[in-house]
Order: sequence, then C-alpha cells, then structure tokens
Amino acid sequence: LHRRRHSFPTRRSSDLAESRLSSGLKVSRARDDANAYHSAAVMKGQGSSLNAVTLSLGRAESISDTAITAAESISKLLIEMKSTAAQAMGDGLDDAQREGLSQRYSNQMATLQSFIRNSSFDGANVLDGSKPNGVSFVADADANQSIMLQGRNFMPGGQVITAPPSTTALANTQAAADTHALLEQSIANVGDQLTEMAAERKRIEAQKGFVSRLADALAAGVGGMVDTDLAAESALIQALQVKQELSASAVSIANSAPQALLSLFRA
Repeated sequence: LHRRRHSFPTRRSSDLAESRLSSGLKVSRARDDANAYHSAAVMKGQGSSLNAVTLSLGRAESISDTAITAAESISKLLIEMKSTAAQAMGDGLDDAQREGLSQRYSNQMATLQSFIRNSSFDGANVLDGSKPNGVSFVADADANQSIMLQGRNFMPGGQVITAPPSTTALANTQAAADTHALLEQSIANVGDQLTEMAAERKRIEAQKGFVSRLADALAAGVGGMVDTDLAAESALIQALQVKQELSASAVSIANSAPQALLSLFRA
C-alpha cells in the first residue's frame, strides 16, 4: 500500500511528461493553462492574418516586378526606334530605303504594344491603362492599411509614350524628325515612370519585411507559451524513472528487513 501510495503520483507525473514530450506541447488544451491557451489562440489568429498579408504583398511584388521588367524592355525598344527614326531623317534615302525603315519602325511599334499588353501577372496589368485607379493590397493584419500600385498607361500615343502608331511616321524627313522628337520625350517619360515604380517596389518590400518579422515574433511568442521544452521534459522523465526505481528499492529493502530479523532467531 505504501508503495502504491508513493508511486502513483510519480507515475502520473511521468505520464504527463511523456505526453508533453510526444506532442511537443506543454499547453494543448484549456485546462492545462487557461490563460496561456487563450493568449496563444489569439496570437495564432493574428499570425494567420499576417501570413495572408504576406501572400498579398508577395502578389504585389510579383506584379511590380513584371511591370518594371516590361518597362525596362520598353525603354530599350524605344531607343532602338529612335535610332530607326534618326536614320529616316537623312535626305539621301531612296524610296526603297525609306520603305524598309518604315517597315522596321512598324514592326518595332507592334513589338512595343505587345510588351505593354503582355506585362500582366495574375490578371493584373498596371501598364496598359486597364487599372486607372491602380491595384490595392492589404498591408496589415486588421486590414486597416493598404499599399497601392499605381496604374499607368504606356500605350503609344498617350502621356507616357507620346509617339502614336502611324504608317507615315517616317514618310519623309520632317515626319521622321517629328517622330524622333516624340520618341526622345517618350524615353524620358518612361525613365521617370521607372523611378516611381522602383520606389513603389521598395515600399512593398519594406512592408512585407516588417510583416514577416512581426509574424515570426508572434510565432515565437506562441511557441514560448505552449511548446514543450524538450530537453527539460526528457530530464524530468529520467529523474522520475530514477525516483520510481529508488522507491521500489526502498520498499524491497523494507520488506526484507523482517525476514532478516527472523533468520537471526532461527539461527
């Protein structure tokens, strides 16, 4: 009876420690620690919201990266088109040569429009004028803050790329000179837009980094409240096992003492 009375708490403590060790949680239900369980549940909810924000900002990064890459390609193509226009400004061109330059320019213009129309990610294109109000993304767990990607219109003949699609853009020396001037202004405009787009990208990156660090801090806080200290639990289990063994040895010794005393009388 004495052995059972003293070994039961030890066995129960050992079972609880083994349960915590196997599950990895020291607080797995409300009755383990109501306050810690409630706080951890709230923080887990916040962490889930922050993970959703991180995904939203990741989408913003991808849309921004796609637009920037397209704008860089557009800028390079405009420089090539400007070179084509410069060649068409010469007085000594015959009809065949001018026609060849006009055809090249038309092909370049078609490629330019293709770059703009295909600069979309996940259905969002911020360069073709289809998003005049931009694209908004949730920036915090409570959805009280947002971050915006501005919508732009790079289509030829607009405010950014001022050179319009035209079959007569290089028809003669004067037309080529006018087109050359429009392309020069367009290159400058695209450069200005790229500067703004890079600033938007940095704001998104900074916000995403902040949200990610906040989510990591919350996860660490939850872990501190509910996760098991594996080393401590392993040490506790070993100590309880030793305690059980010593208790069993003590009981065995106590039980053998009367028999030893009787043996002296028999002798």
